[in-house]
Order: sequence, then structure tokens, then C-alpha cells
Amino acid sequence: MKLIKTLEISLIAILLTSLTGFAQPKISPADPEYYAMDREDIRFEDSQILLVNYRGFVSPRQYSLTQFTNVQFEPFEAHKYNFNLNFYDKGTERLIEDDVPTKWKSWIDDGKSYDPLGSNFRPNSPSIMVTQDEKWQPNQYSRSATFHKEYNNTWVSFSAKSWTNVSFNDDEVFIKLVLNNRNSKNLEMTIIPNQVAENIYCQFKEGDTKAKQIDAFTIGSEVAHARVSSSIQETSEKGFEINIAPGKTATFYFAVKFYKPENGAPEIVQSDISERMQAADKKTREMLAWAYDQLPQFSSENMQLEEYYYRCLLSVLMCRYENPNYISDVFWAVGTWPFTISWDNSYSSDVIAMLDPESLKGALLTDFENVKLKRTYVGWNGAYWDNLYIQEPFALQIMLEAYLRHTNDYTIFKDKAAEATVWEWMQGWVDELQTKYTNDLGLIDVGSSTEKIIEIRTDGYSHVVPIVNTLTIDLLYTMADWAEKLGEKKIQEQYFADAEKLKLLVNKHLWNEELGWFDNLYPDGSKETIWTYHLFDLLATDYLPDHQMYRLVSHLQEGEFLGKFGVYSIARRDSVHWDLIDSDWGGGGQYAGMPGRISRNLYQKGFAGKGWDVLKRNIRYVDYFPYLPQNPRIDAPEQDLSSMPVQIAAGAGIEAIVFGTFGVQIESDKLTIKPFNNEDIGEATLKNIKFKGRRFGILLKQKTFSVYEDDQLIDSKFYGESVVIKRNIGSFKIKN
Repeated sequence: MKLIKTLEISLIAILLTSLTGFAQPKISPADPEYYAMDREDIRFEDSQILLVNYRGFVSPRQYSLTQFTNVQFEPFEAHKYNFNLNFYDKGTERLIEDDVPTKWKSWIDDGKSYDPLGSNFRPNSPSIMVTQDEKWQPNQYSRSATFHKEYNNTWVSFSAKSWTNVSFNDDEVFIKLVLNNRNSKNLEMTIIPNQVAENIYCQFKEGDTKAKQIDAFTIGSEVAHARVSSSIQETSEKGFEINIAPGKTATFYFAVKFYKPENGAPEIVQSDISERMQAADKKTREMLAWAYDQLPQFSSENMQLEEYYYRCLLSVLMCRYENPNYISDVFWAVGTWPFTISWDNSYSSDVIAMLDPESLKGALLTDFENVKLKRTYVGWNGAYWDNLYIQEPFALQIMLEAYLRHTNDYTIFKDKAAEATVWEWMQGWVDELQTKYTNDLGLIDVGSSTEKIIEIRTDGYSHVVPIVNTLTIDLLYTMADWAEKLGEKKIQEQYFADAEKLKLLVNKHLWNEELGWFDNLYPDGSKETIWTYHLFDLLATDYLPDHQMYRLVSHLQEGEFLGKFGVYSIARRDSVHWDLIDSDWGGGGQYAGMPGRISRNLYQKGFAGKGWDVLKRNIRYVDYFPYLPQNPRIDAPEQDLSSMPVQIAAGAGIEAIVFGTFGVQIESDKLTIKPFNNEDIGEATLKNIKFKGRRFGILLKQKTFSVYEDDQLIDSKFYGESVVIKRNIGSFKIKN
């Protein structure tokens, strides 16, 4: 349906161009309009629809012209706050309300309020705005509505359009409202701000958070207020006063600002809201254009795949915060939760390195500064809670590898975070694994508490967990390589020997030859097979023997791990641990980054067909989601309300296409290109691949691929061959 709709739009554009003789402006992924979706096509609840502008976010509500909720501008939070405008018509003395979403929810949930289907005509029911069209795009939500009623032989008839966005420069939300009076008499109304909230918070500020109405324009608690201002010059005790002549259209602007009461309230009448709203839009456009220019630019005859690539980009970008209250200048949040977590960041570490390597370095240093071997959740103002995911060192390894791949800057190991250097912190993680978590057999044992591992709500994924041990092997080999580059030969030899020893122990105690899988091992010597897709992270390592790799990949089949939209986090065959609720790691869904990571690893290990099989399932989400959520279901495009509607890990989808499908391999002294194609992908291009100050492009055709520097052809080869570009030489060679 999405493809048919796209073709219809293209045909209409061509027809309009031929009729008018003027070319329509071309919309690219650098423009917010590229990502626009009709609200009715989006499978999110209201609180999951986000208007983000690198400082904070709100959620516009469906079936309303002006309502929004779910406010988060740290340190201000008011997730159950609801704002809308109501319209009091003086000619009929009728209040026309625009809070249908809250009325409707109340009527459904507890039988209170009114059934909106009866509004405007049932006796004693409220008069409401009738909404028509709603469209989302990055940091803009546009809506249209109508009101057309006769009361006691007096007509009220006007149309309305609104645009909502959020500021980058302050903690405020903007609304542009356009009203057209369709009546033969003046439209005289009071526009009444309607703010409802139980609590308004200002984090870490003491005081009562319970909200109360202060005046017609202001609601607040002891710690935080919200005030509505407007470009409308005339005000009263009830709101803003307007008068529109018959057949005329008027435009009004509103700003809802969240502030500390001791800082003083903003003016109710403000003349520059339009300019501030335009500045917010400009920031959104600048950031999209910047990201588009920084990353490789992808196009394909498979329009769904192309859209997936850029919605993955958008998902990552929506997790970037430059809020001055945050602990780092650039704060890569996991999503809507204001935390930066290395495990989540690791899934998009190559994307972040291509976008802004300094911010990836900042994320690493922020982690070392706050985690200190015992914490995982690093909030916008520091780390919380002494609980730890044991994946922490492996995530840091992935992030460091990405940073080094794109910068070749090994001086990062000398950078200090808190009381130690990056290299000392990484050695500390190895010491932690080898002392605190190593059992008498020499295997990594995380103990009985599953809190240190991924959240599988059933027990058993504990003690000697295969993926923790196998990733420790890879970490040790990598640490040995880094030690060699840093000139620390003794440490290099020790880490290499430790890796070899642990590899032998894992193969001896954990590998299940009959099942082609690695088992969990418990202190009493018993074993259990847990069918988690977490184990496919092993495909990113270089030490796995071919026969084990083939056996692992053989389980990526329909009905076992593969479903309609990707990879089940627990295979359906695992009747003990399958969990439909905790879907990202427990069964019925997938964590946003896993299908991309698995696909990339499959491509890089030569399983191109299987890599595409995983990827093509995942791209189906773009028909339902404007950005990729944390743990969507596999069998249906659904995201529960307990988790986030956007995840930074979605960047793994971009990495699957760049480093998997197009076979881009970046090393310190060379760029290797060995792509794959599939008839479902068709002809495809990847441009703007940056390497040592140069830019390259790849064109995939049915039987051959071509590599370009800028617009100059380097060579065309058959699939299965490689093009290698050497650093600072300008020459290349072909490998079979």
C-alpha cells in the first residue's frame, strides 16, 4: 500500500509539472517532509507520537486540533499534563471544546465524561471541534478541523488549521492557528487555554509537585509552572479575545512555556512567537540536512528499503540531545528515557562515528566517568542505581572499535575519565570479569541474579551464560590487539593467552554438538539450552570455527527464530522461556537494534542471502512506524506502552546496509568494498562514503557493481570480487 501511495504521489507531481510548466521542489531525506506520515497510518498511541527538537519533546494528541501531552524538557517533566485551546463563541454563548482525546479516554476507561460520537447533536452533550486530517513529520504536527453548527437560528461556521512544534532554545511548545470565518457575521470568540495536570515536576528541586490553576493562562506547582502566551493583543480574565470578519482568515500564535516560578512568568502577549517557531523549524531542518550530508546517502529501486534506511537515521537523530542542563554537550539518549547507556549506543556506534566522532568519544568518556564498573544507567545529570548489565564491557569495546575505525585516533586510550584513563578502565573491566566473575573451571559466571544479564523474566539465563563467555573471548583478543598497538607486549601476550584458554574451556563445557548451540552451565554441573537470539552476537567475532558458525546460522529459519517482521528474541521452540510481554529479549518481539546487527554480521560472514532475509522482514515496519520503537512485536506492528517509541539502536539498520549489503570495510590504511545484491533490492547506490578526506560511491546492478570516487569511475567488477582503495595513494587493486 505504501508503494502504491508513493507511485500515486509521483504521478500527480509529474502531471502538475506538465500542466504548470514549473518543476516542483524535490524533497530529499534532508527535508522533514520526506518523513511525513498521516496519523491514521501510524500504529502508535498518542504518548508515543513525538515532537523532538534536541532539547525535549511533547506528544500531540489525535482527534484534537490543539491538544498535546507527555511533556519532557529536563529538568521539567509533566507526562500526564494535557494542553488544548477551547473556543467560546459569543454570538451563541457556546463553548466549543477541543479536548476530545481526554474525554474519549475517560468515557472508555471509567464511563465518565461524554461519548464523543454523540457530541454536537445529543441533548446536553458538549460542542466539540470536528477534526479532519492530521499529519506528522519531524518536529511538526499539522491538523485541520471544522465547526459548522446552528444554535437557535444563529450559525457558527469556521475552519481551522494548526501546526505544532517544540523549541530548541527554550522549554516551550509553539502552536500556529489559522481560523477562517465561513459565516456572514463576525466571528467573535474567546480562545481559552485549557491546562490539566496532576503534577508538574522540576527534577531535584524540593517542593510540592501537585499542580493547581493559577490564572486563565497559568498552571503550576511549587517547583514548576506552565504559562500560555499568544500573539493575540486583547486578553480578558478568561483568555484571548478575537474578532474575525465574514469570509476572512486570521492567524494566531501560541507558546506554552515551562519555567521555574522564581525566574518570573513570561509575558502573556508576545509579538515574536512566529519568529521563535520558525527558528525551531529551522533547527530541525538544519540537523536533518547535516545528518544527511555526514552519512552515506542511499537509494534503491526497493523504496521500502530506502525509506527504512532514512527512518533508522531519523530514529538515531531523535535520540540526540543538546540540552544545556545535560551532563554532556551532546547526549545520546537511549530514546525517550533521558539516559545514555553504552549497550544501546553500541548498536549505532558506527552511525554516531560517521555523524559526529567527537560525540561518540564524549559518550565513551561520559560512560567511564559515571559507570565506574558498577552502574549502567547514566542519566541526563549523572548515573543512578548500583545495578549493572554485564554487557557493559562488550558494548564499550564495540563503541571503541567504531571510534577507532573512523578516526584511527588511538590517543583516546590516554584520555582520562574520573580517576583513570580509558585504557585503564578497559583493563579494569577485564580484571573484573577474571576475578569477580570467574569460577573454579575458569569460565565467566555471572551468578544467579539475572539482573546482570539481559532481562529475560524466566529464570535460568544465569551463571555460566554462553554469550558472556564467548564475548569475553573476543574482548580478550581485541585487548591483545590494542595492547600491541600501544606497545605493551607483556599485556598483549597475557590477554592473547587468556583468550585461547577461555576458548578451549567454552568449547569443552558449553558447545552442544547435537543441537549446534551453546548451553548454559550451572554450579551443580547441569546444563540447559536457552534459545536466545543474543547468541547471534557471536557472528561479529573472528574466532568462531566455521562448523560452529554454520550450525548457529542454521537456526535462523522460519518459525524458529524468523517471523514476519524480523527475529524472535527467544525461538518459538523454547517453550520454557518464551515470553510475549517482555518481547525485546523474552520472546514475542525484538530489540530495535538486533535485526540490523544480526543482518550485518550475516553479510560479513558470507551469509548474504540470510542477511537479506532478516533485513527485508525488518523493513516492513516503515509502513506503520515513523521511527523505530524499542521492542516491537514480530508478528504484528505493535509497540507496547511500557517501552520507548524510539530507540537509538535502530541505527543498526543503517549499518546492515552500509557494512553488510554494500560490503564497506574501513581499516586504518585501506577501504575495502565487497558488496552483495538481491533481486528484491534491484539497482541501488551508496554515495558520500567518506574515507581519509575522500568520497566514494557504489552502484549495484544485477550482475556487477561499480565503485566511484566523486563522479569518476574507479572500476566495475562481478559480485564476489573486491575493490580496495589504499590510504593516501589514490591507487586501487582488485581481489578475487
